[in-house]
Amino acid sequence: MDAPPTLGGLGSLAQSARTKQLKTARTILYFVGALTVVVNVAFVIFAEPIVNSQIDRELRDLRQQNMEIDPVAVQEYRQQAIRITRLVNGIAVLIGIVFIVCGAMVYTYPVPATITSLVLYIGSAAAYGVIDPTTLVRGWLIKLLVLIGLFKAVQAAFAYESERKRSAEEAMLAQAPVTPL
Repeated sequence: MDAPPTLGGLGSLAQSARTKQLKTARTILYFVGALTVVVNVAFVIFAEPIVNSQIDRELRDLRQQNMEIDPVAVQEYRQQAIRITRLVNGIAVLIGIVFIVCGAMVYTYPVPATITSLVLYIGSAAAYGVIDPTTLVRGWLIKLLVLIGLFKAVQAAFAYESERKRSAEEAMLAQAPVTPL
C-alpha cells in the first residue's frame, strides 16, 4: 500500500502529522528490513570463508604458543561453526523480511505493525547481543535513531488509530436515521 487511507475528509493537521510519522516509520522499516536482508544474505553466502578465516587466525595463534592441534576436531568445529553462522544469519534474513512486511502493513494495521517492529528490533538486538556483545555498541547511533523512530511510530500509530476510530464513529452517527420521539 503506497498511501495511507483517507479519513473521510477529516483533513486535520494532527492526523496529517501522524500520517507523516507513519510514513517515516514505513521508510525506517523498509530500510532496516532491506539492510538486514542484504547484509545477512551476504553472511549466509560467505559463511565458509568468514569462519575459515577466523579459525585459521586462531590456529596460527595456538601454533605460535606451541600447542598441539587435533585436525579432526578442528574440521568438526569448522563445519559446526559454518552451520551455526548460516543458521543465525538465515534467521536474521527472516527478521528483515518481517520488517519489510510490517512496513507494507503500517497503514492498514498501524498499531500491530509498529509494535511488532519495535519488539522485534529490541528482541533481535538483545539476542544478537547475547551471541556477540560487541554488536550492542557497533552502530549504536544508528540503532538509537531507529529505536527512537520506532517509539515515535508506535505513539503515532496509537493516536492515528484512535482518530480513525473516532472519525468512523462520527460518520456512523451522521448516517444514523433520526427518529422522532
